[in-house]
Amino acid sequence: MRTLRKRLSYANVASSLALFLAISGGTAMAAATISSSDIKTHAVTGSKIAKNAVTKSKIKANSVGASEIQENSITSAQVQSGSLQASDFASGQLPAGPQGPAGPPGSGAGISGVVSPGGTLVYGTGVAAVSVGGAGVYTVSFNQNVSQCPAVASIGGYQLGGNTASASNGGTVSLQPGGNVSTTAAQQITFITRDLNGVNAPLPFHFGVFCS
Repeated sequence: MRTLRKRLSYANVASSLALFLAISGGTAMAAATISSSDIKTHAVTGSKIAKNAVTKSKIKANSVGASEIQENSITSAQVQSGSLQASDFASGQLPAGPQGPAGPPGSGAGISGVVSPGGTLVYGTGVAAVSVGGAGVYTVSFNQNVSQCPAVASIGGYQLGGNTASASNGGTVSLQPGGNVSTTAAQQITFITRDLNGVNAPLPFHFGVFCS
């Protein structure tokens, strides 16, 4: 030990201290003084970053947009199951689903008809019978309850076999639902036709009944 101390000199101590500072303190000082402003733009590329070194906690919120993501780089394996909703897709991107089963027919489908001046049902559907109660008074009986169904009617001629079977010079038609006083009345509507002078007259008319 005495021999080692005798051989130590100022040069030995100084060189050892310099080596120590270079290895420890110098490195620490250099690391502490490097900031983002000291790094050249685009100097740090993907090849210089260790795999999985950048986690979501190191990424600023809303800093990664569509322009920063390489095309086709995100596949279904990178998307959390159930995280995407229909609102996340552009219009037309989602395929249409299969067509559903047909619903039941409406109860009032096809209730209409044309009645001649003499009270004959020329053509129509959903009609059980037509009766004449006087000049221009026609009671139409239907196959269902129509007491709560809107109905319309208009004066008009008609054709049979391509030929005009009954023409009309105009007039008016009003209607009176039978109401719910009885089952029979609930299935009836009375139509009253009048000429241009407002007098009851036998005229051809068309009607339609709309039940939901």
